[in-house]
Amino acid sequence: MIHTALPAPPCPPIDAAVTLRATEWMVALLGADATAQARADCANWRAEHPDHERAWQHLHAFSAALGNVPTAVARSALDRSGPSHPARRRALMLAVATLGAAGAWQLQRAMPLPTWGADHVTGIGERRQVRLADGTRVDLDTGSAIAVDYSDTERRVTLRAGAIAIETGSDPRQRPFRVATAQGLLRALGTRFTVRQEDGITAVSVQHGAVEVRPTDAPDVVAVLRAGERTRFTRLHIDTPEPADSADAAWTQGMLAVYDMRLDAFLTELSRYRRGRLACNEAAAGLRISGVFPLDDTDRIVAALPHLLPVDVQMWTRYWVLVRG
Repeated sequence: MIHTALPAPPCPPIDAAVTLRATEWMVALLGADATAQARADCANWRAEHPDHERAWQHLHAFSAALGNVPTAVARSALDRSGPSHPARRRALMLAVATLGAAGAWQLQRAMPLPTWGADHVTGIGERRQVRLADGTRVDLDTGSAIAVDYSDTERRVTLRAGAIAIETGSDPRQRPFRVATAQGLLRALGTRFTVRQEDGITAVSVQHGAVEVRPTDAPDVVAVLRAGERTRFTRLHIDTPEPADSADAAWTQGMLAVYDMRLDAFLTELSRYRRGRLACNEAAAGLRISGVFPLDDTDRIVAALPHLLPVDVQMWTRYWVLVRG
């Protein structure tokens, strides 16, 4: 339940592109590696036009309902908040929505977790960090499973389900570090990157260094992703790399970050972090939502939806929820 009233929409309305840009800035400041320069650039953007600052402050107006943001975001929110505005100093969470057309019905699917042979597993709604023998750090997202196999010739992590973020350690023996998925093999070239196992597809995004991609059934097809790039691949094909998104790793900070996403897709993604059925009807499916949402309390996100979109939430139990347009 939300115990703090959410603010009314900005008046006059703020252009959707400005709201989206404010959201992008907030996501960019989520990471632990957000720099002082990034915070300064964000402050400069906010100073460029009054609507930029209005959009930024409106995001934070949802704080009491939706929880805390990381310290880097809080510092940026304080950059232009005077002592006479203590509410701004909370610098908490955002949830801003933009609206669009309706779409198709989509329900949550319960996916079995292939934990057989896995060394590290997370349950639904659980996130965990592990350190491997060489110092490599692996963050496991909700519903994830990995197997670890360090041999004399290589260091290998097999992603059996879910998503992981990897920051490779230094190996005195210079063994290559590889991540295997159902679709192929990734080789880390001194790097930090995220990998997600989807239905018939692997998604990879590189935050630092580079990653070599090789599909299982097309050994001659090879791509090298550089920092700031991402792609998806099957057992036969690698998509053309595109610019990475800071939202790709937002889950490692306990956040779900989305840009202009259909509501049905948003609920499907949110369903990964909670048990039960979370769905919407056809009238609500195509509404668009942008924002950064704290994953530690998905009930609050669901309860906030009627404040963000023209929808009603029918919650028969916590495990049976329908969003209606």
